Amino acid sequence: MAADREVQILVFSNVEERHLVRIREVDPRVRVTAVDRQHGIELAPSAEIMVGWNVPQEAVGRAPQLRWIHSTGAGVDSLLFPEIMSREIMLTTSSGIHRSVVEHVFAVILVFTRRLHLALRDQLKRQWDRSRASGGEELQGKTLGVLGLGTIGAEIAQKAHAFGMRVIGMRRTAEPVPGVDLVVGSDGLSTVLQASDAVVVALPLTPHTRGLIGEDAFRMMKPSALFINIGRGPIVQEQALVSALREARIAGAALDVFEREPSRPTARCMSLRT
Repeated sequence: MAADREVQILVFSNVEERHLVRIREVDPRVRVTAVDRQHGIELAPSAEIMVGWNVPQEAVGRAPQLRWIHSTGAGVDSLLFPEIMSREIMLTTSSGIHRSVVEHVFAVILVFTRRLHLALRDQLKRQWDRSRASGGEELQGKTLGVLGLGTIGAEIAQKAHAFGMRVIGMRRTAEPVPGVDLVVGSDGLSTVLQASDAVVVALPLTPHTRGLIGEDAFRMMKPSALFINIGRGPIVQEQALVSALREARIAGAALDVFEREPSRPTARCMSLRT
């Protein structure tokens, strides 16, 4: 970096101010600007670095000095457009930092199995249902299926053992993964779906995984099974999921991502059969 030259960094994501401060502290010549879509497009011609999972295609097209894009998400599927692929732009991700999603997975599973959603509903109505007094089922001895055994998927598997769960998982190749009792390759999807009491999707979006979970997949699952997607929305055919819930072919589903985003005012949605 030349001694007399500033470097413009545009941040498109909702990054907390404390993180922006840390970036600014790296070098006084770094100018960090948090922008919305339109403002970012306007400032793009002076930008050398852009940060965000939602960097606009128009901004990249108007940024001749752009050298680096950092995604605040774990994947880059939303950024693979020609304006990036045809140029020498470094593309990096934040894969592995979103550990809170691991806790979110077990929060969802516990809500379902301990019937907390029903207890809360009763509480708000100021009533007590004796049939739910036992508090639901236990995770001990149940099987958790994890589709995708990257950083997040592998940590979910390890945490599951604290609840006494058996873990089976799917990855591209059936190589052993610590904390996973059985690992199958990409041809073993049916094995995971049929045996699991809860299925967690932690896959990246690729041509192979797009639409992977559809009508056939939900018909393989147990009627008592839970389905959770923390991977990418387009991996799941949502209409098939809705049909499975309406027809009581699975017990419930929780979505952290959707086929089209933003699709609803809330970032996380839970669908319940009961």
